[in-house]
Amino acid sequence: MKFSEETVKKINHFILCNVERNPNCISDVTQSHFGISKQTAAKYIGALEKENLIKKTSKGRYPNYQLVNEVSEFRYKEIPSLSEEKILVHDIAPLISGMKKNIVRAFDYAVSEMVNNVIDHSQAEDMQITVTKNAAWTQILVEDNGIGIFNKIQRDLNLDDPQNAIIELAKGKFTSDSKHHSGEGIFFTSKICDDFAIVSENLIYKGDKLGSMLEKQNINMEGTRVFLKMYNDSKIDPSDIFDEYSDLEKTPSFYKTKVPVKMLESGDVILVSRSQAKRLVHGFEKFKEVILDFSDVSEIGQGFADELFRVWQNEHPDIKLLPINACERVVKMIGHVLG
Repeated sequence: MKFSEETVKKINHFILCNVERNPNCISDVTQSHFGISKQTAAKYIGALEKENLIKKTSKGRYPNYQLVNEVSEFRYKEIPSLSEEKILVHDIAPLISGMKKNIVRAFDYAVSEMVNNVIDHSQAEDMQITVTKNAAWTQILVEDNGIGIFNKIQRDLNLDDPQNAIIELAKGKFTSDSKHHSGEGIFFTSKICDDFAIVSENLIYKGDKLGSMLEKQNINMEGTRVFLKMYNDSKIDPSDIFDEYSDLEKTPSFYKTKVPVKMLESGDVILVSRSQAKRLVHGFEKFKEVILDFSDVSEIGQGFADELFRVWQNEHPDIKLLPINACERVVKMIGHVLG
């Protein structure tokens, strides 16, 4: 059976987008998805292998396949004297020039912001940028050997826990140098990239256009690594993200933020105290609208809810607090304190 050119493109695209998740069963997955024979699936997998878009990493009845990566590395010294614009134009732009316009715009903004952060804040002696490209996605890794972003924010704000530093990043307006930085770079970068992550010490901050989350790892890594990933068929338009949270006719123009409340939890400690609520609302006065994402928060205490939704809200009546994704217990507690 001969497929149309459009169907062939769909089959190839499916293989390329799913081979990483199904390295040793991509043939079976492709068969099932399109209702084609094993021989037909093998034919298209073999064609992609001949084009050097995927490669076989093991033999046998169920061989492993993986995407073929093209890797470019750039190393930089004398960090304070670097120019993020020159790095973007001379090193990065040639590698992304043929991509979709929305992806180029996303990388232009993201790389510029992340490199600028290294230059101005990291206190690093070395920086490395690694660009990894394949038939499904492109990832840009920016890493330095500096003080570590979470450690620096913890020090600047005199926080007890570097985990709280991630909450400040998630809000979107933290900066230790307000004369030269708005503090918006990481917030918007996390939402215009398909996948975004910052790794420093034993903490990982992940984000995308839907929200953000905190993870912990067993190793303690010095410096900072920032992962920026865009899929080759990404439909994210940076303009849409900027429009969602900012409006040039409003003051401030970056008037809305979205905060993952779950990040405030530490271990098995739930959100019960007024001090936790005060930690959460730090910086909220810089916005006109704050979306409080209660995803994965199983409950909150009366003191926490009262401080947030009654005390703080009464003191700032011109700022909207909008809770979303709250479970029934959280909704009931918010209703209780509001009487």
